[in-house]
Amino acid sequence: MFLKKICYVFYMLWVRIKGVKHTFILRTQGDESAEEYVRKTAYLWSKFTLKIIGIELDVTGTENIPEEQCVFVGNHSSILDIIILLYTVNKKMGFIAKRELLKTPILGYWLKKSKCVPLDRSNTRAAIASINEAIENIKNGSSMVIFPEGTRNKEGKVGQFKKGSLKLATKSQAMIVPVSIDRASRAFEDTRKFKPTKIKVVFGKTIDTKNLSKEEEYNLAENIRNTIIDNLK
Repeated sequence: MFLKKICYVFYMLWVRIKGVKHTFILRTQGDESAEEYVRKTAYLWSKFTLKIIGIELDVTGTENIPEEQCVFVGNHSSILDIIILLYTVNKKMGFIAKRELLKTPILGYWLKKSKCVPLDRSNTRAAIASINEAIENIKNGSSMVIFPEGTRNKEGKVGQFKKGSLKLATKSQAMIVPVSIDRASRAFEDTRKFKPTKIKVVFGKTIDTKNLSKEEEYNLAENIRNTIIDNLK
């Protein structure tokens, strides 16, 4: 286990060094090539992480992921949720993440390069600005991921969704894909050790946010939460 952690530390340092190549590609080939390099780097990093921990994924519902950009709405128990989605979703996408996460030395560096948007829930004006930035990302072709609980729940339960957390989807009129991830914290956070684990991932049926009635929009968060819970059973 100790050797695995040492190996992972060195791999993460290599991932950070790859940022030099990203900068070169951005300067010489432009945004599109640089974004594709970020996507490939994220995929390889997530693949390596899952392998070294020993995580086996049981993934269903990928046929529900639309070709166009969308909003993935998921439950949240672990930092590994990000890695799992980077590995299972073959799309250009960013995350709505706590601003503290974007300050981490390596993960934060790459999150910033992949259309991730920092969210400060304690500052209403800043939070609105973040949602608007994420909406622009969607309009420009990037899917976005949001964990509406606002914090990680390592007990296997799905907490209440934060008020207004789905404004990102309703304002952009993007399709919503509910994502259920079966307590990924078992693989690391629960014991702070790498633990081989089988994790169930379910992509639910898409929800069209266009032409929602006021009642449907009012109940949207709770309905998606119930879908996520049902798909975990």
